[in-house]
Amino acid sequence: MSGSKSPKIQNPKTRNLKTRQFNQLISSNKQLNKLYTHAKDICALNEKLHNYLAPSLSSHCTVGNYSADTLIINADTSAWASKLRNRIPDILDYARHECGLSNIISVRIRVSPNQNNTTYSSLPGTRPARKASLSKKSAEFIESVATSIEDPALRESILKISKNTKEL
Repeated sequence: MSGSKSPKIQNPKTRNLKTRQFNQLISSNKQLNKLYTHAKDICALNEKLHNYLAPSLSSHCTVGNYSADTLIINADTSAWASKLRNRIPDILDYARHECGLSNIISVRIRVSPNQNNTTYSSLPGTRPARKASLSKKSAEFIESVATSIEDPALRESILKISKNTKEL
């Protein structure tokens, strides 16, 4: 076992010191404290939303933010966003009565791909994401355009794009 490393265990005293330092930092800066409190509230709202929604739906969305009158929920894909939009009246009612957001008057659903770190290729019934590629003719055209560009960085970037040809 000479090549393996044991996991680094943090000393409880060090962890407590870091926690105290963090708490001092948060309490000493009004804006930072407000931001930290808002982030904690978003995490709590996210947990409540996940407990409220069916597991099949909750695993594809997260609370993105909330303001005085709007709750924003991010969905993995447009399909999941549509399913969430169908639930907006229920979510709005739940947010007002069960989450303490009595001033909320609207729920906005946004598509935010990979926001849950979901690997779509591993989901049953889905295909792995395809890498974008060009036909040989398109690649040759892009390469010819790139050779006429004077800016070296831009030329190299466009030449790199021209290398994404389909493997036949």
